[in-house]
Amino acid sequence: MMALGGLTLLLVMGAVLRAVVTREPLSDSLVSPTSFFFSLGLLYASSLGFAGVVLGTSLLVCARLLPRPEPPVLRSFPLAVGVIGVIIVARPWYPTCWDEFVWLAKARFESLEFGAGVRAALDVSSHLVPAGYPPLWPSAVGWLALGEDRLETHVLAAALLVVLCVATAAEAWVTLLRDSLEWPVALALVIAAPFVWVHARLVYVDLPIGLLGLAVLGFLLTDRLALACVVAVSMAGFKDEGLAHVLAATLGALAVKGFRKTSLPWLLPALLAGVAVVTWRWLLARHGVVVVDHALSAPAFSWASTFGAVLVHHASDVSTWGAFWAVTLGVFFSAASSEQARALRWALLAGFGFVAVALFFGPERVRVFAENGTLLNRLLVQLWPTAAVMISVKLTR
Repeated sequence: MMALGGLTLLLVMGAVLRAVVTREPLSDSLVSPTSFFFSLGLLYASSLGFAGVVLGTSLLVCARLLPRPEPPVLRSFPLAVGVIGVIIVARPWYPTCWDEFVWLAKARFESLEFGAGVRAALDVSSHLVPAGYPPLWPSAVGWLALGEDRLETHVLAAALLVVLCVATAAEAWVTLLRDSLEWPVALALVIAAPFVWVHARLVYVDLPIGLLGLAVLGFLLTDRLALACVVAVSMAGFKDEGLAHVLAATLGALAVKGFRKTSLPWLLPALLAGVAVVTWRWLLARHGVVVVDHALSAPAFSWASTFGAVLVHHASDVSTWGAFWAVTLGVFFSAASSEQARALRWALLAGFGFVAVALFFGPERVRVFAENGTLLNRLLVQLWPTAAVMISVKLTR
């Protein structure tokens, strides 16, 4: 019950903050799942201490100055999100995979006091694994648990975070797909990718990052820029790849809207995500924490043939992905039928490009992870939400 209470508290806090900053009616903010990210972004900035002042102030100023978002429309779309939410929460309330142990162990820091997770991540003597990773996801789990140091509470809190990411992506795209999306097609796309079902019932951050990247693209396409900004900041705090997915969503939106002087506000989500990343990396450097896994190095272009072979091997594995990526490839090279389809195609291409760059310019140990089968499928999970909606738009229009 503590996790549900924490979720309710942060949703109400975010709704009130959103209503004050964006001048929206409180009733509209209360029914929007994206309101959660207003409180989460401000809590994250606060947990960073004095270094987070710039991030928190920038977030509030941008949300204040940007045009008021349209009233949320998710109230007409509760059943599907509710069913997905039940599937996500109906899992064992204990860790079942390796990274779950890592993320949930870090969530316990917030049971000590607010910001303890950030301080532990910046303390070299803590020897956190992996060193230097953004701390927001485990911190958010601890905040939802309201300080209760109990494994079941943390697992439920993390599962509820995944549900929130699903609801946020749905809120971003329901207006764009309301008249065209056929639910049998959407359901088939989910069933056709077995690996997504696995990740939906885990508290890994890969699927949430992909869902929130899709949400940022939807908010940009509908000019709900304040919502895109708060989601982008949380993405940068959840995972290093968060910035890449924000940039991919931005490129997807600009591909259809065009780049001109009036399009500068659409760059603000990427700018704020960049501020969050720079702030965290500056703190790491100041405290002597060395980032190993996500550090840049000389490009390994000689690895290109290996990368292609490993990618084809994973993406074509029927027991993992079915025919999903084969269908995605066919739809990608077909004629785009709408602005949304073109935006999704460009966002997917940019997202894949950033993944490739990270692998080629990353350390050798990361490429070894990819070759051993522990990485590429998780990166494909991050791209799955954008690819799934792209297919949905193509097949239903």
